[in-house]
Amino acid sequence: MSTTADVVLTTARYGKDKVRVFRVKRESDGVHYVVEYNVTLLVEGDIDTSYTKADNSVVVATDSMKNITYYLAKVSEHILVAEHFALHLGTHVLSKYAHIQKAFITIEQLRWSRITVSGQDKPHTHAFHRDGDDKRVVQVALEKTDGKTLAAKVTSGIADLLVLKSTGSAFEGFIRDEYTTLVEVPERILSTSVDLEYHFAPVSIPIPTDPKLLDFGIPKNIGEANGTLWDALGVAERARTSTLDLFATDESASVQATLFKMGERVIAENDGVDQATYKLPNKHYIPVDMKYLGVDNLTPAKAEVFVPVAAPSGLISATISRKQA
Repeated sequence: MSTTADVVLTTARYGKDKVRVFRVKRESDGVHYVVEYNVTLLVEGDIDTSYTKADNSVVVATDSMKNITYYLAKVSEHILVAEHFALHLGTHVLSKYAHIQKAFITIEQLRWSRITVSGQDKPHTHAFHRDGDDKRVVQVALEKTDGKTLAAKVTSGIADLLVLKSTGSAFEGFIRDEYTTLVEVPERILSTSVDLEYHFAPVSIPIPTDPKLLDFGIPKNIGEANGTLWDALGVAERARTSTLDLFATDESASVQATLFKMGERVIAENDGVDQATYKLPNKHYIPVDMKYLGVDNLTPAKAEVFVPVAAPSGLISATISRKQA
């Protein structure tokens, strides 16, 4: 990195944030597919002098990065799979600009699901609704290695998946000392906003050699890739389903215990996932004290009226990893 007499530029990264993309893919049979992304594209490389010497000759304008994102959204065959589109986008950028060594792409995908019209068996071909505020989040890091391939790391997950169950959760047996005011409860409301990240095993991506530097291929033996990066949509669906299933059915002794079971299942169901991290903030619902009216609303079995409390709140997190052979 560049230095002056007293200071040194140790890291430098820049790019375009919050590129909003909505893509309609029309198939020949009249069926439409849609995705909506918020894209961030950042780069690192031989760009020191733009900081230390005011030398813009090494700068790919962030507006150009926005335009590249829209162009790839138009021409990429992988636009419907956020992980694959991010890899394609980063591969094109690193192939086109020799002095750029690393690319970092984050994609936040908003939910759009097909509407099923009353009385019809099949979902509508081109009508959609937003069936939740949770988002798919994909983070890709690509780096040049030997001049022929790129090293790629991909993390995917869920953000803002709000869940609640009105029973099936307890919290007892925790440390009690002079600071403890919390009452032990055999039954309580459990609610959280799930954030999940799962890590795929690293992959190697060939650098394209076609004139437009747009070649990007998915392995042909895709049937053997269940649970891997090349089965990204399947992994995402299983991760969301298992998270919801376990939240609903687990007789939860604590958020910690339920969290571990969730991560354990994500890894067990997906051979290409080697790590899962959950962050689960408590969404507290406090029963209203009505003793002054002679009404019992505090006994767990009789508590029916609650006050939602946003803060302060517990925050439970953990990473569950596959054992190394």
